[in-house]
Amino acid sequence: MPRFRTAATIAAVAATVALAPACGDSEPTTREAASAETATTVCGMLRRWNNEMGDALNATSDAITDADDPETAPGVLRDGFDDLIRLAEDHRTEVDELGLPVSDERDRLLEDLRAGADEAIAALEEERADIDGLTQIEVSEQRGVLGGAFIAVERAGSVVEPAIGTYDDEDLKAAFAADDGCEHVIQPF
Repeated sequence: MPRFRTAATIAAVAATVALAPACGDSEPTTREAASAETATTVCGMLRRWNNEMGDALNATSDAITDADDPETAPGVLRDGFDDLIRLAEDHRTEVDELGLPVSDERDRLLEDLRAGADEAIAALEEERADIDGLTQIEVSEQRGVLGGAFIAVERAGSVVEPAIGTYDDEDLKAAFAADDGCEHVIQPF
């Protein structure tokens, strides 16, 4: 004997069909969503790091230029690099505390971020050691000395960039490539 459907049953079925994706449309898989979250989290963190380092160095540069005192300028530059090193160490700690969704390359990505942060600290410490012996910075020398400092910070920023294109997780690579915020903070594909 055939069963009759009530109007409520028909309405529920119609609503379910209306909410289903159209032919050809698809919702992101759990892996794709996790990869997108990873890209957004990592790239947001790296962009913030770059901004913080740039702001710290700009503040140091402004202080040296404004002081125009050859004897105090090296101390200002050393203090600025001490601040940059502390900032980079804070970044390294942040990587240790970073919670990322599970993916095939999650552990590798975290290790690359740790290694990059360690290398950034080393680059800043190397520059700090180079300026340690400065007894004065004449106004005419400021441009060259500060240029070297900017290069050191740029180097520290580039060594933290993971080479996502070398990873074996296609969803992760696609997520990093699709996220506009990842431009200039990861190694190009």
